[in-house]
Amino acid sequence: MNALRTLLEDHDQIVQEIDGGNDYGEDLFVMLTKDGERTGVAIAIQVKSGEKYKRAHGYAIPVDGHANDWKNGLLPVLGVVFDVATRQLFWANLTERLESSEEAPNWIAVPREQELNENTIQSFLALAHTFVETRSQRRIEESSVHVSRLSATSRIPPRFVGRVQEQQTLRDMLTTATGGRVLVSGMAGVGKTSLVDQAVRHQDVSRAYSGGVIVVDMHGFSAHRTRMASPGIAYAPLLSVLGVPESEIPRTAEGQAALYHRTLDTLNASGSPVLMVFDNVAELSQVAELLPRADAHGVVLTSRSKLGVLEGIETISLDCLSPEESDILLAQILGPEDQRFRASGSIRDLCTLCGHLPLALSISAAILKDDVDLTTDDLLAELREEKRRLDVLHFGDTAVRAALQVSFVRLDCALRDPFCRLSIHPGSEMSEQAASAVLGVPVPQARSLLRRLSQASLVSRSSATPRWRMHDLVYLFAAEQCQKTVSASESQQAFGRLAELYYHASLNADLTLRGTPEGNPPQFQSATDALLWFDLECANLQASARFARDIDLTEHAYSLSMHLIVYLDLRSRVTEALQSAQIAYEAARKERDAERQVRALNNMGIGLTNQGRLADAIRTLRKAAAIAEQIGFLDGQCDATISLGTAVRQHISPSAAIPILIDAVNLSRLNKDPNDIGASLTNLGSAYRESGLLHQAATALSASIPYHRASGNRRQEASAHAGLGVALSQLGQQEESEDCFQRAFVAYREVEDEAGIHLNYINLGHTQLKAGKINEARTSLHQARRFFQSNAHQHFEANSLGLLGAAEWMSGDTSRAQAYYEEAIRIFHSIGMKESEREIRAALREMLSS
Repeated sequence: MNALRTLLEDHDQIVQEIDGGNDYGEDLFVMLTKDGERTGVAIAIQVKSGEKYKRAHGYAIPVDGHANDWKNGLLPVLGVVFDVATRQLFWANLTERLESSEEAPNWIAVPREQELNENTIQSFLALAHTFVETRSQRRIEESSVHVSRLSATSRIPPRFVGRVQEQQTLRDMLTTATGGRVLVSGMAGVGKTSLVDQAVRHQDVSRAYSGGVIVVDMHGFSAHRTRMASPGIAYAPLLSVLGVPESEIPRTAEGQAALYHRTLDTLNASGSPVLMVFDNVAELSQVAELLPRADAHGVVLTSRSKLGVLEGIETISLDCLSPEESDILLAQILGPEDQRFRASGSIRDLCTLCGHLPLALSISAAILKDDVDLTTDDLLAELREEKRRLDVLHFGDTAVRAALQVSFVRLDCALRDPFCRLSIHPGSEMSEQAASAVLGVPVPQARSLLRRLSQASLVSRSSATPRWRMHDLVYLFAAEQCQKTVSASESQQAFGRLAELYYHASLNADLTLRGTPEGNPPQFQSATDALLWFDLECANLQASARFARDIDLTEHAYSLSMHLIVYLDLRSRVTEALQSAQIAYEAARKERDAERQVRALNNMGIGLTNQGRLADAIRTLRKAAAIAEQIGFLDGQCDATISLGTAVRQHISPSAAIPILIDAVNLSRLNKDPNDIGASLTNLGSAYRESGLLHQAATALSASIPYHRASGNRRQEASAHAGLGVALSQLGQQEESEDCFQRAFVAYREVEDEAGIHLNYINLGHTQLKAGKINEARTSLHQARRFFQSNAHQHFEANSLGLLGAAEWMSGDTSRAQAYYEEAIRIFHSIGMKESEREIRAALREMLSS
């Protein structure tokens, strides 16, 4: 690279090294000059060096996936091989070879006769110049370019929403002491042109560029590649807009280029800098020759691609609108008189399904505006069908799919297949490891492919984590393309690799939360690490489990679902935990695996209990216990019996649960599993306590703690400490009781069990009430109530309210106490907890009668 660059620059050619852009197989841009003047002619060069490019009669350059770009790109691409041993350069015209071949070869020969050195450089430049001019003439009639000057009185475009920070950043970049040079990039339809149009009309920008603002549409993302504007066809209209009379514009591209740059230099010298806006740029080759030489002139480029790096150009990456901005945009288009906009919930859902993409929002609004009888709910129903969403987002000649199709066609051939295959991942956000699994390549290669796709604005990288995301509409488009190009068996193999990755990671995360991590060292160093991983991957795991179920990969459907249960419980996501258990049960039934059915049914019963659907929970858990007993599955029978005792304790009475939980203790001792023994004793202790058998409760709960320690289950140990604290409090041992609660807080916080922490606040509040610490009790109980209310744990919310009622009664505020009691009664009644409802009614009657 250095040898070639030095040779070219020694002969006054302008060389720009390409660094980090989309890989179209180009390493250098060379703007050709003659007699010290730019000629308006440019070439691209691919540079190679090393033994693998040597051949018996010369050298060769691999085509790889670059055939289409080298053959059809705006600039011809020449190849240069550097022989390290002899320090010689050899060249070949790659574009010419491909244009003359019916089928693209795998390698293009570089003959020894075509050496590039001090003696041959001028003939090389002359041949390149002639080839470019001839090729440009063939294309010039097929291309077009639109150039305009914004007038001082130009009206600011309507229907522009938000982007306050991006506008300010762009204006600041353009109004520096020397003219700014900025690339605004982003996916199709995100509003790049609108942002630039808005910003460049600002008075600060107008003052900075007294020579005016000139806008050039380079048609880089036209559906037809031949419409892409090149420098050669842009010079004449640019000169005309810059004020050069038509009669003075040279007829050759070389003459036009020289006059164009002299005109800009003259404007600079006279203190009248201009701002050049090159819109819809697909390749650097479209604008490299058009960039002004003087720094005083400003430049703005808009592109769906990152374009690579040109010296002095800063980048603004544009994302979708915020939910609030999406609402405002729809309101502006529909107009204040449109009653449909008043359905705020439907409008919010509409914005979400459009992915807050301005193009999709504008199309949706146009559909509603055109069809006054169409309700937002009707349009939502159409958009919710994922397979048809891109069909719906089409109005007139504007469509999201069409915009994305152009981006796809413009994509490097080597990137199209990976782009499609990423949609095999059943979620639009993924880690690099997940992308690696889906693509079937090592992580470094997957990262490189993702980076290149991000340069085409088809994926974006998270700023906080090494994760990548496709916009939802881009994801649907990729899935469409994948169905056309990737076979069903290949897709299933790719998903199988992903499911294996998720299986092992979720297993380790689940075991870490349970206190029994695997690995040396384990994959997750702490429960916090495991929870954070689940936070990131939960949606992907759920989607993978559903997809695995649908395609009969039952092993993965079961395992992924079961690995989520503890995490979802810790995060108080009760409904999702039940859904995961149901998927696991469906998978186990398909496998005809009775033991797995028992485990899944047990988790379904726990989920139903947590939802307050206690009668359903009892039926489900009895079924699980019966199946386990029938097949001799003692471990499953223990678990189901423990869970059944918990449901009966809440639905019927604590005393009714005692015999069931004694059976559970006996079964678990027979099974010799310390985790089951500890869990059965803890639940039995709670039933004893709630039945008023306080000494038996304290004995059972104390006995459970060593078993929890032996199994490493800190969460269950915390529950035992909390239950023991309540029992000791009721026995009048307040100091020992509060010590138990503090031990429970330590263990709950260690495993980040927010629900456990706030249950402990209920227990602590109850103890503080018994000790007459009313203010402290209020603080504990309000904290618990807020948590359980926000997480829809009605049972525990009602418990908090009942105790708050007691606190206010003790303080003498009977009206507030009555309000709390009545709300607790309402909740207990709605979830069918009759015993708890009776207790609160009795407390309320006693207070009112006194």
